Amino acid sequence: MTDDTYYTNGALERSLRSERDRLQQTIEQLRQEIELKEADYRANEERLVHVQALLSAESPENSKQLQRERRSPSPSTPTPELLDLVEQVLREREGEPMHYRDLADELMRRGAVIRGQDPASALVSRMTQDDNRRDEEDRRFIRPTSKGFYALREDYPNARNVGARRRRTKQENDQ
Repeated sequence: MTDDTYYTNGALERSLRSERDRLQQTIEQLRQEIELKEADYRANEERLVHVQALLSAESPENSKQLQRERRSPSPSTPTPELLDLVEQVLREREGEPMHYRDLADELMRRGAVIRGQDPASALVSRMTQDDNRRDEEDRRFIRPTSKGFYALREDYPNARNVGARRRRTKQENDQ
């Protein structure tokens, strides 16, 4: 059998299609495994934070802090200490934006407790609440590059925050 016969019979094409299908199935299986592992990882991280909080509550010096936290008006109220820690982490990056999930992971590694079912989403919510108290120019946190990435306003003074409303000019309104 010559190479020409091999190609004309379509055996190479069938073989390549079979390999492509096998690779696509493998990739899909791996993607599903990754999603399960990531969910397991996040659940274990959250549980670890709770266990650490319970352990720290056992010591007398931390009991007063724990009582203050319990008396706080609402878990959705932004915690200045948490937002100050966010600012510190972003400042250490010297202007390089950081994805909010990585930012939440770093804060939890440093011992911060982020209340909420999804700590990363809760963090973004708190950062947004902090920003709502300020004028556009005075906002502390900004998304300068793309969705999900945050940096300090001082590092990007001329950047327009993603999601900020753009004022229409008279010319645009007339069209």
